[in-house]
Amino acid sequence: MQIPNGFTFRQPEINWNSRQVLGLHPSFSTLVQALISARTANPHHLAKNKWSTDPDVVANEVEQYNVRVCISMGWSKYLTEEGGGEIPFSSSQSLLDSSQLSAAVSSIKQLWSGIKSVNDWLDGNLPAVPIEQAEKRAAVCVACPMNGVGDFSKWFVAPAAAAIKRQLEKLQNRKLATSQDEKLNICTACLCANKLSVWVPAEIKLAHMSPETKAALHESCWLRAEERTLVPA
Repeated sequence: MQIPNGFTFRQPEINWNSRQVLGLHPSFSTLVQALISARTANPHHLAKNKWSTDPDVVANEVEQYNVRVCISMGWSKYLTEEGGGEIPFSSSQSLLDSSQLSAAVSSIKQLWSGIKSVNDWLDGNLPAVPIEQAEKRAAVCVACPMNGVGDFSKWFVAPAAAAIKRQLEKLQNRKLATSQDEKLNICTACLCANKLSVWVPAEIKLAHMSPETKAALHESCWLRAEERTLVPA
């Protein structure tokens, strides 16, 4: 759902403003592609600032930026919490609420960290864990109280949902499936799609996971157990 005046983004280092380039109400994907093009056209700043041009990573940045806009303006109806409920802003709240902003950005970073770890595995065409290990992991996830439903759709659902859908299609193309797939949902601790995660080598998932997210994992999580068996690099 478009926010008032449409999605927006500014990259002050190169004096780039989506409003000036795209006008009002660009589609989310158009804005992401335009930002990627602007960064690519400025290789010096691209390298200096270590900007990403990966579509999923840039989509995450654009999403975070627009969450900040919504929170600073008190536009609660454009943000949803787990389960689809509206963020409870007071009617007088129009200035930046740092606690709401922190929670929103934290959730988005957490979500996209999980997506990035799966992208690294899929796009690198790296091997999946053996089917026996994936089945064992899946059984743990199914029994876990953190095997929630639909948790990836907390904020602006479209970019994240599209990224996860692409990943699931690639998983299907690789003919990877467990006997528990219909029961695998979203991990409410790390916000990863369990159907994907059970195939990803532990070291790849851990490389993108913050200490806070790791601490939030259920004590029975297979990732906790496997981390203890990894040989330090």
